[in-house]
Amino acid sequence: MLRDIIRKEILDNITSPKFVFTFLLCTILILLSVYTGTTNYRAEKKEYAASLALNKKNMEAQPNYNSLAGLGVKISKPPQVLGTVVIGIEEAVGRVAPVNIASDPNLVDSKYSSNPVFAVFGALDLMFIVKIVLSLFAILFTYDAIVGEKEKGTLKLALSNDLPRDRLILGKAIGGYISLLLPLLIPLLLSLLFLIIMPDISLGGQDWARLLLIFLMFFLYLSVFFSLGLFVSARTSRSSTSFLVLLFAWVVIVMVIPKAAVITAAQVRPIPSVHEITAKKDAFLQQIQVEGQKGARDWVTKNQAEAAKDPKAWQEKFRQFIQDYQQELTTKIDQNNAALERDYQQKKKVQQDLAVNLSRISPASALTFGSMTLARTGVDEYDRFLASLRAYKPIYTKWINSKLGQSLNFQTGEQAKISLDDMPQHVYQEEWLSRSLVRAIPDFALLIVLIIAFFVGAYVSFLHYDVR
Repeated sequence: MLRDIIRKEILDNITSPKFVFTFLLCTILILLSVYTGTTNYRAEKKEYAASLALNKKNMEAQPNYNSLAGLGVKISKPPQVLGTVVIGIEEAVGRVAPVNIASDPNLVDSKYSSNPVFAVFGALDLMFIVKIVLSLFAILFTYDAIVGEKEKGTLKLALSNDLPRDRLILGKAIGGYISLLLPLLIPLLLSLLFLIIMPDISLGGQDWARLLLIFLMFFLYLSVFFSLGLFVSARTSRSSTSFLVLLFAWVVIVMVIPKAAVITAAQVRPIPSVHEITAKKDAFLQQIQVEGQKGARDWVTKNQAEAAKDPKAWQEKFRQFIQDYQQELTTKIDQNNAALERDYQQKKKVQQDLAVNLSRISPASALTFGSMTLARTGVDEYDRFLASLRAYKPIYTKWINSKLGQSLNFQTGEQAKISLDDMPQHVYQEEWLSRSLVRAIPDFALLIVLIIAFFVGAYVSFLHYDVR
């Protein structure tokens, strides 16, 4: 009997105009989003390779280590292959970070800053389509699942034939859910095939596992709205009322709660602006520069007598002083900046965690944070990359300071030509799947809890539903 109910529900749905419309729109949007994502990724990959080559060429073209110290080294952030389906914040944050003696490394030159028109329309990725478009389709499939049959009189007729209510609601839920997934599964399989055959797209074992987990999160997210639709349909007596209630709930869940959470967190846990932090760093830098000039003058005055006795020994001693003093001053700058940055990052983390936890009552936020974590395109990945740059900076500054001291030539005034052979390289270890999965578990758990809660609500409501 349950199988007959499921079959009838599937046949009713797939022969309806809304199924055809949903299937066509899903196919177009999903394939378009994956095509756009792969095109962007291939362009970013070429741009990344070009920036690496250009940076090396610029560094090698510097006449001496003084020029190189002023230029610094530019570290480019590699594009994420799963940005083809979940772009996350990749286009909003910078793609390259200058690392030099004077300032803290920060990612600059985002896609939005280089071409603001991209910020106007936002990104069309698969996560956006699932979060916005397909969740509306889930409502469209379920808003009249119970109340619609009551209005037609078919529900009363079915229950008059000794059909148990629990089997009926279970059959309608399973059949309706399969009908909703069919227009989604076929385009998703086509998009996977598209990713396989596209050149320059290389997915490793972890990438495939991440992709499957992201798709699982998509299905759970749609299941939340499907269960919610059943619940509301079983609690209302008119299909128009059910649709309006669901539309209102969708706006609150998808649009209002995530933005309200961010605004609330900013009010409850305010943090200083980036400009304030930068101004404090600049002020300390100027103080150190003045201190450095005074220290060098004092050293020369104090050791002037030695220069007349043995100029060569004095020059070697001065060279060593400059090298050590430069490193000492750089360490002071790094320590001050690190303290300011640590304090700022701690406050920002508290505000960020509050916003994330408040917004997580919305399944849309759980989908957003969970899928970005799995795709490595979220805020955490940005913070990890930035932390790796800040860990690399002292290593680089120590190397360039040693080169500056060694390159001084008091006899001719000439400076040695640069060599990058022994320059320390920036190494970034991407997050392992197990760690990403641990961080995404709360989002999976929230979606599952909401599915169970709404379905139980629909089940209990239907058992006491007035079919007259």
